[in-house]
Amino acid sequence: MKMMDRTHIFENARPQLMGIAYRLLGSVTDAQDAVQDTYIKWISRDSAAIDSPTAWLSRVCINRCLDQLKSANRKRIDYVGQWIPEQIQTEFSESAEDQLEIAESLTTAFLLLLERLTPKERAAYLLHDVFAKSFDEVAEILSLQPANCRKLATRARQYVAQDSVRHVPDKQKQSDLLSAFHFALQTGDTKRFGEMLRADSDLLADSGGKVDAIRDVLEGQTAVCEFISNVLSVAWSKMCIERQMINGSLGLLVMDGKNIHAAISFAYDAEGRVGHVYIMRHPEKLANFLDTKGLATDTGALRIN
Repeated sequence: MKMMDRTHIFENARPQLMGIAYRLLGSVTDAQDAVQDTYIKWISRDSAAIDSPTAWLSRVCINRCLDQLKSANRKRIDYVGQWIPEQIQTEFSESAEDQLEIAESLTTAFLLLLERLTPKERAAYLLHDVFAKSFDEVAEILSLQPANCRKLATRARQYVAQDSVRHVPDKQKQSDLLSAFHFALQTGDTKRFGEMLRADSDLLADSGGKVDAIRDVLEGQTAVCEFISNVLSVAWSKMCIERQMINGSLGLLVMDGKNIHAAISFAYDAEGRVGHVYIMRHPEKLANFLDTKGLATDTGALRIN
């Protein structure tokens, strides 16, 4: 097979590889590294010995991701404060725009939920439930028996189903929530925003210990509202607040002049109430966020620009 043909095959597969690598790792940069490593192995391998290029590429990429997960888990032990996945500015292809399951599979809440699964549960679940692979295909990719893959995906699906705050409400509900949060920041009045919170809602921030941010998780509607009123409103009331699609749902950017100060996103339950407030303050993750745009397709693929 000519090098041009091999490169063409890989470039066709790249968005799907990126889609699963990002969901597995919760990091754009790590996902890009995994995909690039896959490309290097692909061009150096004898293509005549590969029956199914798509399955081979998926297997190599996922194995690279599983190796990275082991390293990432060790690093998380020493992480300062709360860890939130790297976020991306998201757009949707026309065919994916109305598919809530695609948007929900990119939310910060969903990515954090996947963190609680074993790596192979995560991979089997994503391949079957998000990327619509048959269990025979999943088994080939993961080098397991189809029955084992079915069990892994079933356990993961049951765990995911228990979580009630991984939904994406309609745009109007999201817009109303953002307006209420913005008003709370400007005035310190959290009454309207508080009515949109669940009683068991929480707030967490990721700074990686590199800038000032709350390190503990604030739990409960009252604690969240008091923090917004007494701390965030004082610190951010004069900053510029912009709306931005963040991982499949509407969020807010807090801008200090031309510099991004924070990115805020929310996790919703099926009734559209907020269960989690996520505040990204990590400077490197924010810089990557500004530089990264992702186009999600109806196949779960992710084109990173």
